[in-house]
Amino acid sequence: MIKMRLHYAKEEQACLLSHHEIQAALVRWLRRSDLPLMYTEGFNERVRIETGIPTAVGMASNAEYVDVFLASATPMEARIAALDQTTPPGIRLFGATDIALATPSLMALPMILRYDLAWPRSCTLDAGAMKDAAAAFLARETVPVNRENSRAPGTREPRRPRQAKDIRAYVLTVQFVSRMPVHIHIGVFFDQTGTIRMDEIMTHILGLSATDVPRPVCTRDSVLIKIDDVFVDPMTVEPPTASRRVPRKRHAAPA
Repeated sequence: MIKMRLHYAKEEQACLLSHHEIQAALVRWLRRSDLPLMYTEGFNERVRIETGIPTAVGMASNAEYVDVFLASATPMEARIAALDQTTPPGIRLFGATDIALATPSLMALPMILRYDLAWPRSCTLDAGAMKDAAAAFLARETVPVNRENSRAPGTREPRRPRQAKDIRAYVLTVQFVSRMPVHIHIGVFFDQTGTIRMDEIMTHILGLSATDVPRPVCTRDSVLIKIDDVFVDPMTVEPPTASRRVPRKRHAAPA
């Protein structure tokens, strides 16, 4: 058995799919590729995969990863060719590598995520006020925010607030790339305690109304995972001795 990590993009055609719908699309893709997939045991067998942190509905991503368990090793070039021939709309393969079976799952590792937020030129925003709000946020040591619990299934009870979460601990950088149109890069931290939400970025970091201001085009641009106290690209983890990585060039998406 081997473990293969795929790096792919979730493009505009697929950005409105939920995490479960993306998982279903990945499974169908892998089955069509005719790779020697491993399945779970039991009555309801499932393809053995481990996905990374999901993106929100409506968000595109250039940094999506999934670990796939295979029953046997085949030439990486043949796997890449098979995956290329069966890629579903909205998914674009960037590369693949074999990793050690003992490599922790992506969701079990602390991560640094970078998001790209871009508003259209026609959207009139006060970039100066947004920059001042971001500076004020970063200057604070803590920013406690109360989040609501979900309702219990089948009940109409009002949602109850959870204990306040310090969202300041999850924000690393806020960089204004341009003011007209407004274009921002935001680096955030993720671990088992959670991370900051996109609506919290809008309101608490940028000082924008969640309802009155058009939402930006949001793209996850990069992911780094923590291995041995160092943050590295998910595709550069130490591979098994007998395998090798096949990187792919990023081609511009068709207009």
